[in-house]
Amino acid sequence: MPPPLPSHPLGVRLLGNPSATLVVELFQDLCCPFSRKMSMTLNQPGGVFDQIGADPALAANVEFIFYNVPQPWHPQSPVMHECMFAVALAVDHDPEKLKKYIRAIFNAWPTFTDLHAADKTRKELHSMCADIAADALADEMGGANALREKVLSHLSLGHLTEEEPNMGLGEVTKLLKFAVKHHRTRGVHVTPTVYMNSIEAPDVSSGWTAEQWIEKLRSV
Repeated sequence: MPPPLPSHPLGVRLLGNPSATLVVELFQDLCCPFSRKMSMTLNQPGGVFDQIGADPALAANVEFIFYNVPQPWHPQSPVMHECMFAVALAVDHDPEKLKKYIRAIFNAWPTFTDLHAADKTRKELHSMCADIAADALADEMGGANALREKVLSHLSLGHLTEEEPNMGLGEVTKLLKFAVKHHRTRGVHVTPTVYMNSIEAPDVSSGWTAEQWIEKLRSV
């Protein structure tokens, strides 16, 4: 039997539409301070996304896609990403809801730093991420408690036994494996890494201002 393939496209569309002539792929780690810095520049009021929305030419021709890149030198990072995949399953991969979750988890980034997460268990990290999802999406998902429990149901290890003690988290682990295979295949190591129309744009920096982003987008 051949290995499984994703049942839907990987990544989360953050902005734009599939007919865009410039596709910007953001390979980011939810635990990475530089990924967070770039995300804030893109999402902040008056930032890159707002400026694109105010420019009809850019709005019609630019698409941004987020891809998960767990970085194992932060041990909590893979757990944060598996939580995002649990959220994805809970919201049926709705990109608008996942955009809100990504923003929320980056806003909560200090809580997940090595300093503050070093003594957290995997289950405690799951609970923290589920709380963030519940707060960010409660109004759209039938209330905070319902969403929290739905997310945690995808993170349950209750199916493990002594005979099968290491089977992972089912669909969540499958999605995590797809994400890791994808960024390895694309040659992504550091985060954030940015591709434009499938080619790496190594000059793009987490330290860029919104104005530098807009200049780059217009130049392509």
